[in-house]
Amino acid sequence: MASGPIQFLFNENINIFFRDIGTPLLDTLFKVITNAGSEPVYIFLASLIFWCLNKKTGIRAMYLIMFSAYTALIAKSLFSMPRPPDYLHKVTENNFGFPSGHAQVSSGFWGYLGIRSKKKQIIITGAVIVLLVSLSRLYLGVHYPGDVIGGIIFGLMVAFISYREEADILKVINKQSRNSKYLIALFLPLILILIATFQGSLLKEQIELGFVMASVGAGYLLEEEIIRFPDAKNNEQKVKRASIGILFLGSIYLISEILSLTFPVFAYIKYAALGFSSVFFVPWVFMKLEGAKY
Repeated sequence: MASGPIQFLFNENINIFFRDIGTPLLDTLFKVITNAGSEPVYIFLASLIFWCLNKKTGIRAMYLIMFSAYTALIAKSLFSMPRPPDYLHKVTENNFGFPSGHAQVSSGFWGYLGIRSKKKQIIITGAVIVLLVSLSRLYLGVHYPGDVIGGIIFGLMVAFISYREEADILKVINKQSRNSKYLIALFLPLILILIATFQGSLLKEQIELGFVMASVGAGYLLEEEIIRFPDAKNNEQKVKRASIGILFLGSIYLISEILSLTFPVFAYIKYAALGFSSVFFVPWVFMKLEGAKY
């Protein structure tokens, strides 16, 4: 009885259907959508929330994205389920298929914002974006329907658990000494990487996540200790902060990409630099330009 639905969810017939109706325009459109649903883009969106809307929501969204991406990597290695055949792929993907990391990170991010804000427009916007990102993975031939459904379910679970438990987690962290907080921020990512490494795959992605998590954690603690910049007061300030932040992070990314061509280690340093800059260096620039004293 169960084999029918399961066979449908992990069958390439839907991928073949999308291949047959595909056009160059749709190929380009869905590649843009799938790139927009990647983890770095969501980290950037959380940074915009951090800079321009609400600092607390922004940093919590960043951690949710990172943990959602981490659990997706763990699940991929744990289940070790293949993707659709290579001849259906319209983008390059080499790791396991279930669950879809794009679907999981997207549903986790928008699910968390929806639960936290309880605003109908955010819930509807998030649902449409998650649907489009998930559809893009099917169209591009790199996931089965079961992969994206599993990713959405896991992402929503991460969002719900994070929202329910964040108050208790913050109570425990706030009771720690200054040095203990920094140790947690720096060594928790290392522990998570070591745990995942025992599974023997996806090491590059784990290291990248570890660098981002450690740099964001240490940077945020420093920001709270030294800068403590306030939320934006008006739309003009929001636009200025967004423009400055995009300029600085874009510059860091481009410089790191160029340097990584000669020095491969910069491929990893890039993530640490972007994470630290988003929560410390960019807010420091805001305060300098806005003429605030701290």
